[in-house]
Amino acid sequence: PGPPSQEMTRSSVLLLALAAPCALALHTPAMRVGAPAHGLQQQGPAASLARPTVNLDQAALRLKGGAKAVAEAPKAWYSAFWNETVEITVLFALWYWGNIYYNIYNKKALNLVGGAKGGLVWSVATVQLLIGALWVIPLWLLGIRKSPNMTMDKWKAMAPVGLWAAGAHGGSVVALGAGAVSFGQILKACEPAFSAVTEVILTGNVQAWQVYATLIPIIGGVAFASLKELSFSWLAVIAAMIANQSAALKGVQGKAVMKEPWVKAMGAANQYGCANILSVLFCIPVVLGLEAPKWKASWDRATSKASEKDILTNTFLSGFAFYLYNEVSFMALAKVSPITHSVANTLKRVVIIVVSCVVFNTKMTTEGIVGSAIAILGTLLYSLAKQKYGAGGH
Repeated sequence: PGPPSQEMTRSSVLLLALAAPCALALHTPAMRVGAPAHGLQQQGPAASLARPTVNLDQAALRLKGGAKAVAEAPKAWYSAFWNETVEITVLFALWYWGNIYYNIYNKKALNLVGGAKGGLVWSVATVQLLIGALWVIPLWLLGIRKSPNMTMDKWKAMAPVGLWAAGAHGGSVVALGAGAVSFGQILKACEPAFSAVTEVILTGNVQAWQVYATLIPIIGGVAFASLKELSFSWLAVIAAMIANQSAALKGVQGKAVMKEPWVKAMGAANQYGCANILSVLFCIPVVLGLEAPKWKASWDRATSKASEKDILTNTFLSGFAFYLYNEVSFMALAKVSPITHSVANTLKRVVIIVVSCVVFNTKMTTEGIVGSAIAILGTLLYSLAKQKYGAGGH
C-alpha cells in the first residue's frame, strides 16, 4: 500500500480537532440548573436534599407575591453557544464519529500486520490502549484535567474493571482481525446474553422473565446471520465470545466499585482513564507471552508487505479514536438517562455495520442482514426490559 490518501489525512486532522473539546471544554463542570445527573456521575446527598428546599422557598415566595425577589444566577457569557444541549450533542457526535473511525483504522491496521494470525494482533490492541494512557496522563500532569486522588488500595479496587476491560478489548480486536467488521459487530451483539448468565451465577440476581425473553431474538439473530456469513471464522466467533464474557464480568464485578463515593467523585472521564491504564498493564503480559518471542519475525513479515508508516499511522489513529469514543461514551452516560444511552448504543452498532460495509466493500448475505437486524433489535429490547423490570442495564 502507498502512503495515506489526502482524505485519510484530512480525517486524521479532523479527529484531532474534534478531540480538543473533549480535553478542555467537556471537562468543565456541567452547566445545568437542577437537572440530576444519571449513570456514573451522581450528585451527593446534600445536593439532592438542598434542591427541594430551594423549590419550596420559591413556591412560598410566589404565593406571597414575592417571586421576583428570587434572583436567578447570571448566565455565563458563553452560554448562548455552549450549553448542556450543545454539550450532549457534541458528546454523541464524538462518540459515534470516534467509534466509526476506530473500526476503520483498527481494521486497516490489522490488515497491514496480517490479521488475527499475523502474530501482532495483541501488540496492536495493547498499543491502542497505551495511546489512551499517553493521552490522559499529560492532561493530569499539566493540570488541564483534575487528576484523580488514587492510592494503591484504590488501584487494587479498580483492578477487576481494568482486567476485564483488557479482555473485552483484546478479544474484540482479535475477532475484528479474523473476520469482517460487520460480522464482528453482529457477534458482539450477544453480550447481553453473557451479562444475564454472569449476573445470575455471580450475584444470584434473577431478572424478570421479560428480560430473559429478549435474549431469544439476540441469540437467534446472531445464529441466523452466521449461517451463510461470507467472512465466517471460528476464531472470530471464539474471540468475540471471550470479549462478550469479559465485558459481562466487567459490568457485574465493576458495578460495586463504581458505586463507591471516591469513584463517583472522580468523574466519568477519569474513571475511564484509570480503567484504561490498568488495561494496559494487564495486556502487557499477554503480549510478552504470546507474541514477544516471534515479534521480530512477525514485524519483518508485515513490513515486507506494507510500510512501517502506514502500520504505525493506522495503529495510532485507531488507539486515539478508541480512547476518544470510550471516554465520551462514559461522559454521555453521565448526562442522559440509561434508556437514551441504550438506544443510542444500539443505533451506533447499525451505523458501524453500514459504514464498514461501504468502506471495506463488504457484502452481506440476506441472512446476515435479517439476522443482524433481529439481533440488534434484541439488544435494544434487552436494555429497555432491564430498565423497566430490572435494576438497570449494564
